[in-house]
Amino acid sequence: MDYDYNSGSQQQRYDQHQQQQNPQIYDDGRRMLDLVFIQDCTGSQGSYISSATKNIEKICATIFESGKLSAAEDLRVGLIAFRDHPPQDHTYITKNFGFSSDISRVQNNLSTLYASGGGDGPEAITAALAETLEMDWRENASKMVVLIADAPPHGIGEYGDGFDDGSPDGHDPLQLARIMASKGITLFFVACEPALSGYQYATDFYKAITNITSGLMLPLTTADLLAHAIVGSVLENLDMERLVREVGQAVAARILGNNESVDDVARELHEKLLLRNESTKKVVIESIYKDSEESRHNVESYMKAANLKEARPLLKKVHGTRFTEKYHAARQSSGGYGYSSSWSSAYAPTTPPRSSMKSPTTSPSRFSPSSPPRKVVTDFAAFGAPKTASVFGTKVAQTPFSLAGGKAAFGGMRNMSGRPGFDDEDDDGDDDGAQKVQLREDSITLDQARRIAVSSAWRGART
Repeated sequence: MDYDYNSGSQQQRYDQHQQQQNPQIYDDGRRMLDLVFIQDCTGSQGSYISSATKNIEKICATIFESGKLSAAEDLRVGLIAFRDHPPQDHTYITKNFGFSSDISRVQNNLSTLYASGGGDGPEAITAALAETLEMDWRENASKMVVLIADAPPHGIGEYGDGFDDGSPDGHDPLQLARIMASKGITLFFVACEPALSGYQYATDFYKAITNITSGLMLPLTTADLLAHAIVGSVLENLDMERLVREVGQAVAARILGNNESVDDVARELHEKLLLRNESTKKVVIESIYKDSEESRHNVESYMKAANLKEARPLLKKVHGTRFTEKYHAARQSSGGYGYSSSWSSAYAPTTPPRSSMKSPTTSPSRFSPSSPPRKVVTDFAAFGAPKTASVFGTKVAQTPFSLAGGKAAFGGMRNMSGRPGFDDEDDDGDDDGAQKVQLREDSITLDQARRIAVSSAWRGART
């Protein structure tokens, strides 16, 4: 089917066509989402496990309402926990809890997890990614994985790796990422900093596999921001998925059939979508990374290589600090290893004195202070349960994510330290050195158009 990207009616035509082909799934224009969390459960991840456990029902409630899902079964959440292969860890390699639409059950599964062990630096991330491909994904649902970790997989070339030749199960993470892309599974990676950047190649590797799957890398300096990063990335991805479903077949035909470059097709697609005033949500996480030629080279090397063995001889070491001066200044002023949880509707960067602190490899950021200002979304429900229900007492089967609205998406939430956070309007416009997470809505960006093109090409190659 060929689509005119300028036509605002093409989504309706696409939906009508899909409904004819799959009436049991596309009845009444329903949207469905299969969302899997992969959680590192080694010794350093206690705060992230705690944050996910406390906020999972509120996270899902906001996704349900803001994502315009219709019925409880439209949202299924999966959970995979991982540690490491023996002899590095003798507890478990992975735990796969499967999918469920009962979010109270997901919360109970999360509550059984705790941080312990881990052995060497790299962990069983490849095994966890392989587990996702064995799950019963619904063919016509939007598919998304959120990986939360502060360590790389085995075999990417890190010092002291107990399995330097790669995952002992025989899987290769670059190959797994390509399989995920072909199946329409988008990977978002929550990089727990500054621990992740203590490795030489880890951030470049994760940047590469999220690029392969048309996802995003989300560097966080505190677990307080985890819920906001998850909600923002899911809602942006639902907008991306809507456009992939609309124009994907035509885009894939241009790239695969006519042998046109992804960049050329993405630029034309971007122009056509702008002409029809296409707007999308976009999660924006303030950069903590410096850009560098070496890091860009490493990302490209991982993306082009068939496997880790082929990529490793091509990698370049990056010397000196890879964090921004602003991040170093914030660490020094706070006396700790991360930013405080804060919210701002506008980013006004400062230029602090150069820091002598050094941290190794990171990857370039998708967002920069020079980005044009965008509208902050304020028209969907806050993180807040109804007064008639306890925080974790509302089961999906009884009341599908009924929330009290009226505040911004990231309002109404308190951070784990007990300090007010994300719901105080007097934080707006205040650049206090804290890392910010925003969900904005504006015209589609060239970067998003490229993600649509890459995703369409992978799915087209599968068919």
